[in-house]
Amino acid sequence: MINIQSRYNVTPLVRRRGRKFSEATVLRMLFIMLGVIFVLYVSLMFTIARHTHTFHAIPLFPTHTSHKILEHVGMDQKQREQSTQQFISPKVNFEQGEKESHAIMKKGQPIMDDPATSEIAGSAKNNDARILQAFLEPIDQNSWEVQPLPERKYQKNDLKVVSYPQLSSCSRLTEQWPVDNFPEEDPFLPWIHDVFPTEDGKFIQFVAQNKRRCDTGKNEKDRKIIMERQPQLSLFQHVPVKRVKDGRYSLSSHEEADPDGVETRFICRFKPTGEETLSRFNLNYDYVAYRKSHKQLFTKEGRWDIKSLHTSQLLFQCPVPDHLQKQVSDGSSVINDFATLFVDIVPIRTPPRYGAPNSFLPPRYSEFNSNNETELFDAKYEWGENHALPTIENSGRWENIPICKPSWMTYGEEESIRPEKKEDLSHRLISCVWASAGYATRGERFGIYDGHRRLREWLHHAFLTGFDHVYVYDNSGANSNSTSLKIVTDDFPGKVTRIVWPSKVCNNNKNFADSPGERSSQYAAESSCRLRFGPHTDWIGQFDIDEYFSPMGEYDTVPQLLDTLEKEGKKIVSFGSWRAWPRKSLIETPIPISSRPICDSNEPCFRLKVPENHTILQTYNCDRQKGQQKEKKMPAEKQFYRPDYVKLHFVHYSTVTTLTLLNKQETIDFGQQWRRNIHADPLSRFGNELTEGTMLHTKAIATQDTSGWLSACKGKGRGMCRIGNPYEEGDEESGKTADEDGWVYNCYVNKKIEDFYVPALEKSMQSAYKN
Repeated sequence: MINIQSRYNVTPLVRRRGRKFSEATVLRMLFIMLGVIFVLYVSLMFTIARHTHTFHAIPLFPTHTSHKILEHVGMDQKQREQSTQQFISPKVNFEQGEKESHAIMKKGQPIMDDPATSEIAGSAKNNDARILQAFLEPIDQNSWEVQPLPERKYQKNDLKVVSYPQLSSCSRLTEQWPVDNFPEEDPFLPWIHDVFPTEDGKFIQFVAQNKRRCDTGKNEKDRKIIMERQPQLSLFQHVPVKRVKDGRYSLSSHEEADPDGVETRFICRFKPTGEETLSRFNLNYDYVAYRKSHKQLFTKEGRWDIKSLHTSQLLFQCPVPDHLQKQVSDGSSVINDFATLFVDIVPIRTPPRYGAPNSFLPPRYSEFNSNNETELFDAKYEWGENHALPTIENSGRWENIPICKPSWMTYGEEESIRPEKKEDLSHRLISCVWASAGYATRGERFGIYDGHRRLREWLHHAFLTGFDHVYVYDNSGANSNSTSLKIVTDDFPGKVTRIVWPSKVCNNNKNFADSPGERSSQYAAESSCRLRFGPHTDWIGQFDIDEYFSPMGEYDTVPQLLDTLEKEGKKIVSFGSWRAWPRKSLIETPIPISSRPICDSNEPCFRLKVPENHTILQTYNCDRQKGQQKEKKMPAEKQFYRPDYVKLHFVHYSTVTTLTLLNKQETIDFGQQWRRNIHADPLSRFGNELTEGTMLHTKAIATQDTSGWLSACKGKGRGMCRIGNPYEEGDEESGKTADEDGWVYNCYVNKKIEDFYVPALEKSMQSAYKN
């Protein structure tokens, strides 16, 4: 026999009824018992989860209170306040640290539901929790080729349901909205980035982006995506509808449409009351294209569409039923940060119209419909006499969109932001900035991580030059879960409002790539800010945090310049945008790097750094164009504009204004001469760079862009030198092109910035942070 004890060096530990159990046997038995316990535990948890329908989701309002919601909606203010005490919300800490909150948000992935058991129009097993859901309807583009358009016959069980339980708080709606988890299977759903009620409570405003613009290359993959995303284009084009029996709707002509259905695209269903309204657009996209002399609003191939700036953002509103407007405007329908009112968005699904933009204009613009009958869109021929839309339950839609408080109640000091009356605005001048602690340059070439420093300095300069308030759309969450701009914005209480905005840019390619860049997140943030906060200010200054506007001549603050513009009757003023260079005398001494992977070149490069004892403003005070020359040669522009006049702004340009949307008689009544082509708005002008103001564009220099700086900046200057060496006084007139060391002159120092704004900025920052 083999002596186990001697071979494995174990001793008998247990004796029971004359039998001995070794230590190894005991351990094996213990492991088996633990495994059995673990399996039983997992099975028990899975069973509990199935029976309680638990997704670790925080409902948009407490699940045990839904039976009181309808009663609450009908109460007066005093009754609602008393009733609110009965609502007990989940104990959730919404003031957790930045890192933890971003991590939680990023984990919130959509959940695929079974339509047979999912929460559909209040018929679900658990209709207490109003979780945001997308109902995805199959799309048969082949049916678009049939006239009249066949009616859709899908049933609710044909719809795929996607739930978004991470949307759990009104105050964090912009942070939690599933922008980056858009359900691609159903591009008839709008790609929503923000939603909020207007201040008077009459409308729910939606800010969406055109998803089709994200991938527009010539490659086979992009071509396929462009065709699949055609429904996104339909959403920009109005359809007339009329109500028919059984509470349904039918496509119609303009003449037969209901008054509120002449120019719509979405059915809006409000909950818990179940009332329905029809959406309205902020602008008629077809008419704008006609005024801009575009041959088409969209093309089927999609290559040209990227140039049509006004079709980047889809803006529409849902009218709120009259009896709900007061609760929406005073915010009383939101209890402990949870919504008790919701809206569903049901797109009316028709193929996009690829004809002339004036082929189907509504009655307001009917005088401009094409004279060519072959170009006109015939609704009865295309859609039929009585094309009935399916019921809401059988239609793809966004469901359970929370109706939160108006923006003045959600952000900032409520009483200081809300005006007593419309003409008594709370601010003279604000700025909307989309910024991040770090970001990747276009083409993902290089990472820039100086957002904290740049924002802090830019804010000091903005307030020195007369801005009242700055709204910072913090995009840091798109690039990192561990940092944000909060540490900076907290230094400016009452003057800076931070909106968490983590949605990603859908395409960060260079502008001239096969599929050009589309900074969807930035464009949506701009519209969100204008529509949320524009009603509370006279003017908006639209700049990035690397763009410093400095008044020139006799002006020391921007409001002084705005006084002049208002006397002239101007609504928009533009200033040239041209990159300035960092002065070589103010940056840290370059340390050459010889690495092709880093430098993207065989020539050496270096990491450009601005010392802490110099401001960004002073270091980059080396403009490539002198004075008024910038206006003539500028590649882009930035603007101050009146938000009550500009209806759509796209980074550099006021693409749609009040005047754009007027018909001929309205234009005359407005006091302007009618012109069909409205390329340059008559109420806008360019600013004088010498006597009114100038913008210094201090865009960061990526490491790759310093490659070969010695050969570019010295001697004959081969290539572009991005390191600033300013002309000394009189050098340019005397014909000198380089200094005594051979460094080429390539920029100009602005004396007022150097002598007035730089010292003022340094003093402001030293005073703020001396402790």
